[in-house]
Amino acid sequence: MDWFDSVSAAWVKNNPDEDYSVLPPLVRLSRIGQLMENFQKEVTLPFDLPPTDYSVLAALRRTGAPYRLTPSELYNVLERSSGGMSKMLKRLEDLKLIARVADSSDGRSTFVQLTKKGQKLESEVFNKYIESSRKLMDGLSKSELKEIDDAMNKFTRCFERYFYR
Repeated sequence: MDWFDSVSAAWVKNNPDEDYSVLPPLVRLSRIGQLMENFQKEVTLPFDLPPTDYSVLAALRRTGAPYRLTPSELYNVLERSSGGMSKMLKRLEDLKLIARVADSSDGRSTFVQLTKKGQKLESEVFNKYIESSRKLMDGLSKSELKEIDDAMNKFTRCFERYFYR
């Protein structure tokens, strides 16, 4: 019996007439969320970079050269508060992984841009993430990975419908 079986059995024992069929995916997702957070910390730890800070570098890298976004675009892409984002950007700027660059078309605006050092670090962390992900998923076939991805996509759409109606 795995950890979830005992949780499920307790629900049924305490209220046998209730339909709990919607709870298993949510409980498992919560557990996966905890494990995923640990996985991301493990991957980024050797680089002395919290996963949240790495997410900024990755977001900038995904934009393509010249690897920059406005602070507002970063807030929206990463769904972070402006205060939390400001702290991350300050930390990354102090580490010389990002730089603030004036917008030549609007002197009042700035971009957050990935530096060469930031590009190098992002690439190293990303490669480690891919390597670690392969080890994590070792034993799953391509068709199983596709099946899991399809199910997770459906699950994600449930949350998006709920929150972004």
